[in-house]
Formats: sequence, structure tokens, C-alpha cells
Amino acid sequence: MDINFELYKIFYFTATNLSFTKASEQLYVTQSSVSQSIKQLETKLDTKLFIRHKKKINLTEEGQILFTHVSQAYQHLKAAERKIENYSLGEITIGASDTLCKYFLLPYFKKFHKKYPQIKINIINQPSRQTLQMIGEGLMDFGIVAISKDTAYDNIKLIKLQDYDEVCVVGEEFHNLIGDKITLDKLVEHPIITLRQNTNTRKYMDYFFKTNGYVLEPEFEMVSVDLILEMVKADLGIGFAMDDTLKNQDELYQVELLPKLPTRQISFAISESLPLSNTAKDFMDHMLNKT
Repeated sequence: MDINFELYKIFYFTATNLSFTKASEQLYVTQSSVSQSIKQLETKLDTKLFIRHKKKINLTEEGQILFTHVSQAYQHLKAAERKIENYSLGEITIGASDTLCKYFLLPYFKKFHKKYPQIKINIINQPSRQTLQMIGEGLMDFGIVAISKDTAYDNIKLIKLQDYDEVCVVGEEFHNLIGDKITLDKLVEHPIITLRQNTNTRKYMDYFFKTNGYVLEPEFEMVSVDLILEMVKADLGIGFAMDDTLKNQDELYQVELLPKLPTRQISFAISESLPLSNTAKDFMDHMLNKT
């Protein structure tokens, strides 16, 4: 279909603002020009995109479908622009969870910033699953993610940084109650504290329980590992956390779980189809070579 992409741009700003006036102001064109462009797009698509009222407009069902796709395309184009700019400006966008930032990445950030103070590092804190999705969509340079070993994702290349263990952890009262070891059948008799379901870690935990014949039914679902550790310190239940998070935690006790949780890994996650900027490559080399 031969449609000028400028029409989609005008449609995007009109649909975002639900206003011909605001769209014209942002695009620096007349309101009449915006209105005529929308009518032209509707004619070419042979459908009505907006319901026009006296003082406002709303998207039709067809308009909402088009906006969903145009909005995604617009965000991809803006991400591409940022990547091109970053080649010369020295800027990277990294996705990582709060836990990985605090307990794994901070020393690397510090050394890299000292070596390259002119490079700006943008960090998007979110669960690894969301980071992987954004990388696949080309919305960030790369991510540092916690995943199960031998896991693959479409259009994502994973480069292993290190293995780590997810361990069972308790406070003083629970430690006195259960000791240094616990079997899975006994564990499920106690309150369990885990991350919420929108994380790779929770998916990994659910799968581990299921493959061993149990259903994970946590008493508390938290948004961060730090909150899990605080709940465990208060003896509200048994939690799970990356082994590195237990360093210098005097009020916490690691308990051996039988059977043992499978080893996981921290990895770089990059797009298989989009090139890395030179700055992003520098940061990757910095971490892989520990320079």
C-alpha cells in the first residue's frame, strides 16, 4: 500500500494527544493540515480512525489497532536514533534487576566510570524477563540477566559471565527450628517468601517445585530480594536469594535444601539482529576481561 510515512507520524501524534490542535503544535503545522492528513490516511486505508466530537476526538476500534502498531514502530525508530547518536556521544543503556545492580554490577560501574568518565550509563531497573523483552525489541543496548542454565530466547544471544546458586535462607528463629538442612517435603510445611511471578527467578522456582512434585504457594510475594531478606530477618518465613546477597548478613543463615536448587547463571544479553555500539562493546570487554 503506497502511503506516505509522514501520514503515520501525524496519526501517531494525533492519537497520542487525542487532539488535532495539540498534534499541530507539536508538529509545527496548522490544525487544518493535521485534519486533512488524517482524512487522507483514512481514505487510503478505507476506514475511519477517529470519532469526532465537538471538542474532542477518540480512536475507533480500527484506529486503536493501527495506533498499537504505529506506536511500536515509532518507539523503535526513536531507539534507533538514540543508538546512532550514542555512537558518537558515548552513551549506553543497560537493563538489570535491582539485585544484580546492587550485588553484582556496582564494582564494574565504578571501574568503568573511572576509566571512561565521559561515557553516560543509563540503567533501567527491572526484572530480567522485561529486560530480555526490551532487548529483543531493540529498546536498549544490552542487559545483565539472571537465567537458568541452558535457557534460550528468540533473537537473544547470551554470553555467560558467571554461575551462581539460589540458596535457601532463614532468620534466627527458623534456624533454631529447622537447623542447617531441610528437605523439600518439609520446606512446604513452612511459610515461604519469594519474588513475584513476573520474574525469571520465580519462574525458575515454580518449575523446580513442579518437577519435584510440589506446587510453590508462597506466603509472601515481594518485589525485590532485599525485601525478601528483611522479611526473613523478621522470621516471617523461609526465603530464597542469590548466594552473593548473603555476604555481611549476620542475622541470616543459609540452609541446605535437599534436593539442591539447580545452578543458575548471570549473563550478558544482546540482540542477535542489531549491532552493538562501540561504547557498548567497550563495556562488555570491561566486564568480560575484568579490566
